[in-house]
Amino acid sequence: MTLLAACTFTPWQSLGRPGDDGGAAASGAVASGAADSATEASTAAAPVASPILTPSPKVVAEVPAAGAGKAFYRVKAGDTLYHIAAAHGQRAADIVAWNKLPASGKVNVGQLLRVAPPAKSAATAPAPAPAAPTPPPATAPAERTAAAPPAAKPRAATTSRFVWPMNGSVATTFAPGKSRGIVIAGAPGEPVKAAAAGRVVYAGSGIQGYGKLVIVKHDARLVTAYGRNGRLLVKQGDAVRQGQTIATSGADAAGVGTLLFEVRENGKPVDPQARLPRPQS
Repeated sequence: MTLLAACTFTPWQSLGRPGDDGGAAASGAVASGAADSATEASTAAAPVASPILTPSPKVVAEVPAAGAGKAFYRVKAGDTLYHIAAAHGQRAADIVAWNKLPASGKVNVGQLLRVAPPAKSAATAPAPAPAAPTPPPATAPAERTAAAPPAAKPRAATTSRFVWPMNGSVATTFAPGKSRGIVIAGAPGEPVKAAAAGRVVYAGSGIQGYGKLVIVKHDARLVTAYGRNGRLLVKQGDAVRQGQTIATSGADAAGVGTLLFEVRENGKPVDPQARLPRPQS
């Protein structure tokens, strides 16, 4: 019985690892006890041949050396979490976290474990800088509440200081090459006035076609003529002012009062209406 006890080994007593003092001590104690028992047995019964003691083979886990560069390891029979962590130079807590093991750290034969840190995920690309805020559109100027009044049209510049020589309407207009002035129709005896200030250079009826005629010189280049009068009120050499009555209108064959009005510039007839301030009705 003593011999049988010395030859009995439990499998986990042979799984001692370097640095595992508990396993080594237990294994040494068993081996020492087995040797003492064998000595005592041989002394008590010399004739009996000593049996050959064959210890049970040790089960060694296939653990790669630390720093082997493998990221994964498959658990072998007899492996423990702490032995696997030591063999790969890792902390047991890290292997638990990488493989989501239970808190007890239990591993199963054939289980594939990560024994190297997982590859770091690609750095998150920096978020693009926010686009510069679009400036608000320029505010249009406030609309005017009232339309601006249209600009006043400039009045046509007159080339003379003339006034109308008689009240009435233009019966005959000026036609270059065909007429020498205009005919103003009005009531017989209507006052005939000087169109501008000047001096009388002729007053009489000696020029055919004009009847009783008055000619007033205004400056070195401009004269006016008033013909077909009924009665003359000035004489040659008189100075007249603008608007002064110089004659009265006569009457034609039909009894209509008329005035022949001419303007000469540098001796040539020009359109009198172009020298007058406004049309006369």
